[in-house]
Amino acid sequence: MKMELSAKTAKAFVKGVEKMTEMPLLVFDANGVKTRTIKSDNTALLDIQIPKEAAESFEYTASNSVEVAVLIADIKDMTKSLVVKDTLFIEYNTDDPTWLILSANGVEKRVRCKNASLIKRHKAPTIQSKWSADLPFKQTKAFLSSCVKESSFEISVSESMQFEAKNDDEKLTLEFDTDEINLHCEEGEYSTHLTPETFLALLSVASAKTLIRLKGSSGEVVEAHWKEAGLILTGWIAPRT
Repeated sequence: MKMELSAKTAKAFVKGVEKMTEMPLLVFDANGVKTRTIKSDNTALLDIQIPKEAAESFEYTASNSVEVAVLIADIKDMTKSLVVKDTLFIEYNTDDPTWLILSANGVEKRVRCKNASLIKRHKAPTIQSKWSADLPFKQTKAFLSSCVKESSFEISVSESMQFEAKNDDEKLTLEFDTDEINLHCEEGEYSTHLTPETFLALLSVASAKTLIRLKGSSGEVVEAHWKEAGLILTGWIAPRT
């Protein structure tokens, strides 16, 4: 397996993974590479995919998918010095499964793979969504950053959508324009409390112009889906109870 990634895509992938776990399980197949990561406190789950179309080059000859466990810090050592025009080469040989080979700017690094069988596999939750909306990340991040130290904030959805965080001293509110966020909501009123810090970590790979497709109901897991830097990301965050 050989794959070449732009600096932007490689850096975004590392950033998304490191916010969730230290040792991801990378799954290579004919469609590209993907990983499913979970926060240590089990409050959020994140799928990150690099489709082969997002790679600068991609070569895969194995008949089945291949699982590789590595420390994300070992990959970050290679990506942190990359600039815009650089690329990262990734190579894995099933005949020599001990090593994942990374190279960039003439530097080659052989990363020792970990025991993939020791990493727990997690199933994605099934949600019965009652509402959905396309949220602008710029405003969403501004709100979450302002209340990040709070234990929770509330998502309220009916004919409109609002975020609210409050304590004994203050109340913070963000109300979205219904038409701009393409809000769809079944009849009724829905409310879910989430942890701001966890939600920010889940959305770490997003930029100001990114739209986050959010789905949920009342007091249940909330699903987020978006694309960034060639990546396809789907995350789930547990409600704060």
